[in-house]
This record gives sequence, C-alpha cells and structure tokens, in this order.
Amino acid sequence: MISYFVYTIISLGCSYVLYVLLLRKQKTFQFNRFFLLSALVLCLVAPFLEFELFKAVPSITQIQLDKFTETAAIIDTVDNVTIGEEVTVNPYRVNPIMIIYGLISLLLIIRFSRNLYQIYNLTRLEYEIIGHLKLIKIEDSNMVSSFFNYMFIPKQHTLSREDYKSIIAHETVHSEELHSVDIILLELLSCIFWFNPFIWLYKKAVLQNHEFIADEKSVLSGINIENYSNTIINLGQKEYRVPLTSGFNFIQIKNRIIMLHQSKSSVFKRTLKISSVTLLLAGIFVFSSYKDLKEPLVVVIDAGHGGKDIGQKSNNVSEKDIILNISNLLASLSDDKVDIVLTRQNDEFLELSERVEFINSRKPDLFLSLHSNAHTDKTIRGTEAYYNSKHELAETSLDYANILVENQLNNFSSRGVKEATGFYLLKNTRVPGVYLELGFMTNESNRVMLTDKDQQLKIAQSIYDGLLEIRKTK
Repeated sequence: MISYFVYTIISLGCSYVLYVLLLRKQKTFQFNRFFLLSALVLCLVAPFLEFELFKAVPSITQIQLDKFTETAAIIDTVDNVTIGEEVTVNPYRVNPIMIIYGLISLLLIIRFSRNLYQIYNLTRLEYEIIGHLKLIKIEDSNMVSSFFNYMFIPKQHTLSREDYKSIIAHETVHSEELHSVDIILLELLSCIFWFNPFIWLYKKAVLQNHEFIADEKSVLSGINIENYSNTIINLGQKEYRVPLTSGFNFIQIKNRIIMLHQSKSSVFKRTLKISSVTLLLAGIFVFSSYKDLKEPLVVVIDAGHGGKDIGQKSNNVSEKDIILNISNLLASLSDDKVDIVLTRQNDEFLELSERVEFINSRKPDLFLSLHSNAHTDKTIRGTEAYYNSKHELAETSLDYANILVENQLNNFSSRGVKEATGFYLLKNTRVPGVYLELGFMTNESNRVMLTDKDQQLKIAQSIYDGLLEIRKTK
C-alpha cells in the first residue's frame, strides 16, 4: 500500500508538471480537460496494472559458493524448544495509520454526501426555465453557480442586462459540457486520495480550465468580449458559493482575463505540444505500471536436514529428500519479484550455526526453513508455522507466517501459527524468520501430497505465491 501511495504521488506530480510547462497557457482547453482527467485516472489505476515490456530472463538461483565444513556428528534440529499454544491471529489486523486514513476519508465522504444532499434540496425549490437551464433563486449564496442544468442565483441580485446575459451564456456552457461530472469525480477522488497533494492541484487546474472553456464559448456565442471581461471583474469578488457547483465568479479573475484576450498559438506549435504531452504521459503511465519498479523480495530458503540428518522418515521416504525437491522447485521460480537464495541445493549436511551465519551474511527480507512433520497419531495432518515471539522482528515474522500458512490451504489443512522460542535458527538470525511444516509424513493423504512430483511443484508454487503476497506488504 505504501508503494502505491508513493507511485501515485510521483506519477501525478510528473504529469502535473507536464501540464504546467506545456499546456496550462495554451488555448487548447478541451484537450487540457481530457489530459487532466485521463492523467488523473491513469496515474491512479496504473500501479494495479502490469505490462511486460521485455521478456524476463530467467534468474539464476543464487547458491552458496563455498562448501560448508561437514561435521562428524548429527545434531538435533531442535534445541531447547519451547512451543507455546497455537496463536489465534486476526489476519485482518489494521495498521493505526490505515485507521487514521480511513477516518479522514470517512469524514470527507460524509461532507461530500452532505453537500450533495444540500444541492438536492435546492433543486426541489421553484425554478424558472431559461433556455436549457432551470433558474433557482436562493438566499444562502451570493454567487452565481450551476449544477448540471440547475442554475443558482442570489435572490436579491443586482445584475445589469449585459451581466445577466453573460452569466446565462457562461452557465449554459457548464451545463452542456457536463462539467458537474468532472467535479463529482474530483470530489470523490479527493475523499479517497486526500493525502496526495497533487489531487488538490489537479482539482484546482480542472476547475480553472472549466472556466476557460465557458469563457471562450460564451464570447464565441456573440457576447462582446469587453463587456464579458467587465462582468468577470464586477462579479469576481464574491466569497461563498453552493458546494459542488460550477460558478461564474470563483476562479482567479486575472488568469481568466489574460486567457480570454490571449491569441492562439500556431497550429504547428499546438500540435507539437499536444504530441509531446501525449508521449510523455504514456511514458509516465508505463513507468507507474511497470512491474519492476519495486525491489525484489530477497528470501533465503533453508531446506531442513540433509546429508546424515535425514529428518522424519515414513514408508522409506526421508524428509530431507522431499524438502530438498520442493526447495529446488521453489528456487526455479526465482525472478525479479522474489529473489530466492538456497542454503543447500544438494543432499549435504549443514550445521545450524553454519546456516545462521549464511542467513545473516545475506541479510534477506525473510528466511524460510522448510520441513515436513510427523506424529504418533496418524490422523493428524495439515501445515503449521512457527515464529519466535521474543525476536525483535516477531510481529513481522508472525504476519509472514500467517500469509504462508493461508497460501497452503489448497494443499493442506491449517494447524495455525505457533510460538517457538527455542528453535536455533529463529533465535540466532537477525531477520524475520519462519519455520514452515508442510504436512505430516505420518498421515497418508499428506504423505501422498508430499511425495508426488506434480504436487511438490504445486506446493512450491503456493509458497512462491505467499512470498509474492508478502512482497506486496513491504
């Protein structure tokens, strides 16, 4: 989520700079409207999309170059293990920052709804038909404004005939151009993306461009440009208008007067700038949606046991061999999103201290130790994960453990996440760590799953999917 916020701020910022540098002073008002709205929507949607610009070159699995020193003794894989009760964890725990974000968004949505309701009440009042507009006289506003084909005007207005004619022409353009649709969209986006400063700049730019469009079309309809300019000046000092409406006199007077009298640039210059902006916006869109913007999740996969340490054994099948196969299949999925590093890729024995040294030296985002379980009760089955609740990164490990267990539900039933403060690797590594027990070899259905080649690939893929999900949380 944090990455999404960053991407939208960067992409909206870049596209807004394009608008300011190349379009804001151009009399290409309709294109400017299209650019502002499309850039706004595309930059917010782009991070959810992925475009493969190039065929990814399969990444080479990173393996240990130096052989570990083999020891003569077989060690226990569990050292002074303390296993607590199963931890019941709400997978939907919300970050306090997200709570604050939600509350502010809710308040803004309530305000938006109240403003819509206020307009709805005003539209229930008596009105007078003038052309395409329904003219409603109100008392709580000293500004002329419109919402779709409803035009609101102060009850005690003192407008000259020329001013009145200019205002009607202006508000008719707002109505015909459906500028109220843009305003509603901008208000909704402001409620959701209020934290993004460029949302507010876009909102201001779109509203100003609405006025430029209405001013230009009003003058082209036959109204004298000097009389129209005087009307803008005379009515431009009002302060309050009905929320969510388009108004004749609430956008910067100076800019409107300058733009009204400014000559259009040559067709060549306009075409060149529009083409440049279109190409650059396309580049920003690709930048926002390109899948490789985010750093890969670096994960050390520790295939449990190995060599002299066979682990659990059932029906002449050893845990060390099953886990090694799954680990190597998982490593083959390593790519630019999840960078998988193996502690061992062959049937070799490694000291726990050597594994710890290797993990700490690599400084991964996560280490995952894979195992398969066993029990005297052959009916017990399912996958479970362990984390060290006393580790300084315990909360992160717990979150990752929950994700990994949930991604195994299509393969095994869940036995949840449990605390284990005595596991040597969990105690002595300096990164988030999880022990993942992939089913019970003593349970027939689990053993069939673990020993089948196709199912091993399915298990590896589900672990990879869990790692992808973890990457999204970073």
